[in-house]
Amino acid sequence: MRLLLRQNPSRRHIGRALTLAEAAISLVIIGVMLVAALNTVGASQATQKKMGDRNRAMLLAQDLMTEILRQHYIEPDDVAAAIGLEGGENSGKRDRFDDVDDYEGWSTSPPQEKDGTVLNDFNGWYRSVAVSWVSPADLALAQGSDTGVKRITVTVTLNNVPLASLVAIKTNAMQFGPETE
Repeated sequence: MRLLLRQNPSRRHIGRALTLAEAAISLVIIGVMLVAALNTVGASQATQKKMGDRNRAMLLAQDLMTEILRQHYIEPDDVAAAIGLEGGENSGKRDRFDDVDDYEGWSTSPPQEKDGTVLNDFNGWYRSVAVSWVSPADLALAQGSDTGVKRITVTVTLNNVPLASLVAIKTNAMQFGPETE
């Protein structure tokens, strides 16, 4: 006798497969994770650019401040104390500046070398200088006449956003300049 066994269709073993709903949910989760990762990378890039711009700004400020501090406290051949340019120094370039206060009110965009050569890749950058007499007792207090102490402020901006500012003090106590080094 032969026995035929039939399998009940309701009990048929079906292999486990990924349903359409599970696939859709997986895609949504992967999409959210991808967006979060890309936002993180974008924020990191923006932060790196800002830090790079701040570093460039500080180097530009330091370069100009070093140049200024190498100058005499007052005009080498003039006894009259005045803040600003003296005769013959108003050429638009800094190559004729020979004392600290010649830089008062000086600014340029894009930044330039002392001889007026424009620095490459600095479009939108702006450097400016302010020089004033200050009280020896309070370096934040501006004075209207020579006190023997000058405060120099160099500011660097990019697209009208200040990125670096350096402040230095120059006194007439020690007279060193380009010719006495």
